[in-house]
Amino acid sequence: MLLRFDKYNLLNILTLFSFLIYSAVFIRYHYDGHHIGLQYSNALDLLNAKKPYKEIFIQYGILTTLIHSFILKIFFNKIFFLNFFNIIFYLSAVIFISLTIYNFTKKQSYAFLATILILFNHPIPWLPWSNYLSFFFISISLFLISNQNKNIFFIGLFLSLAILSRQDFAIGILSAGFILLIFNFFSKNNLSFKSLFYLSAGFLIPIIIFFLYLLYLDIFEFWKSYLIISKFYIEEYETSYSDLIWNYIKFFSLKSFFDFIITPQYFIISIILIANSYILILKILDKVKIQSGLFFIILLSSFLSSVSLKVELFRLYTSVIFGLIPLLYLISNIKLVELRKNFILIVLLPSIFSFIFYPKGNNPSFNKIDFRNSVIINEPQKFTYNLWPRNKVETINNINNIINTCNVEYLENLTFDTLYSTIGNLNRIRLLPYEKSSSRNSKLHYYYDKLKNNDFNFIKKINNELMNNNIILLINDNNYEYSYGSLKFPNTYKVIEINESSTLGKPNILRIHYPSKCKRNG
Repeated sequence: MLLRFDKYNLLNILTLFSFLIYSAVFIRYHYDGHHIGLQYSNALDLLNAKKPYKEIFIQYGILTTLIHSFILKIFFNKIFFLNFFNIIFYLSAVIFISLTIYNFTKKQSYAFLATILILFNHPIPWLPWSNYLSFFFISISLFLISNQNKNIFFIGLFLSLAILSRQDFAIGILSAGFILLIFNFFSKNNLSFKSLFYLSAGFLIPIIIFFLYLLYLDIFEFWKSYLIISKFYIEEYETSYSDLIWNYIKFFSLKSFFDFIITPQYFIISIILIANSYILILKILDKVKIQSGLFFIILLSSFLSSVSLKVELFRLYTSVIFGLIPLLYLISNIKLVELRKNFILIVLLPSIFSFIFYPKGNNPSFNKIDFRNSVIINEPQKFTYNLWPRNKVETINNINNIINTCNVEYLENLTFDTLYSTIGNLNRIRLLPYEKSSSRNSKLHYYYDKLKNNDFNFIKKINNELMNNNIILLINDNNYEYSYGSLKFPNTYKVIEINESSTLGKPNILRIHYPSKCKRNG
């Protein structure tokens, strides 16, 4: 598609390039200390030879951390490039979806329409999160499926890489593959043993390498411990899987339409889910014939709802959005010209409305960016290229100053801003590089702490290092007291208090506790 320069192809390229620049500008200013900091912390830990799962909190997928580490290695640990390459992965996935639609429809206009529908609703990839990498790998697989000369081995390989990037994508991918296999069996379609062999080989080789890696580092049991973490989230959110599923169905069958004006980005997702459900019912009743590739995409899009039950835009636009491929294929095959045009308008006009009124993708954190009061950060060097809020830059400079004048082994970050834990190159006692005040006594955090410290009492370990003047502590909220102990500071420690809030009358105090032997500059 990209080699034929007709008007739609040229428009497609210009659109993608425009959104690359547009997104890159925004992410320079976007500060999300917790989420971006967590991915950055994981990648740095891996570069520092810490063991995954045992010493690094890798909740979603090892491949995400490996790729992030590779990016940081090449670009001198600059955090900006995690976000920049996340944009590249996202836009590349959109290109592959566009190419896939062209392969099915043979119409450049529909390929361009797909780019518009996705980018107008989700213009800026928010975080260097595992969803975007899985989205990228799946989009390559679907493109390969749409080719006439299919490379079966690589279809399986890229689906496997998607799972290794984010493990819970396995539910949707394996479910879709299994259902397709069942339908093919009962419809007496010829199942090529050779094709199944190559597909299985491509899929299993990366998985086998991953398990050999776990066994080699003796961390298999630690990895296995992460598989039950979701049940703790369910308990913490005081819900159940059945409630999540029911609320998801209600939201996209009713609420997304009623709330169209304030959240228009959900409209196209509702259309996709409804269309998928209708086609699946017809397929079960044997009322419709559809080629295997498109049927797999419909199944995959539907089952990937499993990673989007917590309704968030970036999750939906990296999973369910694959259903746009069969949707546009079906629209392109409508015989009545006026009806076909009307269906195009039904999906296009809401997307135009979405971008005009919500050009930042309806992300509240983008709306809070103060472009005039953001400043470039020069130290530490790994944060250069970013323009962040002045109060955050001042906090980072203070922490960096103390770390550079302290000969200590540990930095423990008991705030929700994970980025703080990456400022120096110090060790930490806990597995988590952050602490959320509302969760500090939860079963979830209790479980996390036990993964690294079998005797669990990290408070005792911190207090021991405090007595040895061997640790710097960053603390906010009430993160001094825990159900299993409290922090005890000797008189050899000093404290700096920094108000990080920009709202008058609503202070947000960060306290930096450090040994008095540290000589602060300034």
